[in-house]
Amino acid sequence: MMKTKTLKGIALACALAAGSACAGVKKTTTDINPAMSRAPTCANAIAVFNARADVPYDYYELAWIEASGNSVWTTDNQLQTQIRNGAAKVGANAVIVNPVQQSKSTVKVLGEAIGTNSATAKASALAIYMPSDAGRVRTACGTS
Repeated sequence: MMKTKTLKGIALACALAAGSACAGVKKTTTDINPAMSRAPTCANAIAVFNARADVPYDYYELAWIEASGNSVWTTDNQLQTQIRNGAAKVGANAVIVNPVQQSKSTVKVLGEAIGTNSATAKASALAIYMPSDAGRVRTACGTS
């Protein structure tokens, strides 16, 4: 009888953790160049670079974007989508990304099983605007 109650308690804790994890990815955007106001672009127009040296044109830094989610249920693709959406919203046409940071596997499973929200995947990027790349953005977004 006691074993059944324990199993039910564990199942309930897991269900609660899963329910809270479904809240999705959280995104924060920090404007770092308030003097430069840009019209939004579209997520399809956001080029992704892994380092500043990879950017082929001169650019303006617009915003710092951070996305995080439960690493048990959130994929890297979901984090990257939120970063691209955030970059488009501030008028960027590219991002310089940092690698996704994951908590360790044991922490992920145990932390979420007991509902401590200690299992997070985090991604961040610098949203930039490259004036020389405006034509590509118009084509990608279907604007004139």
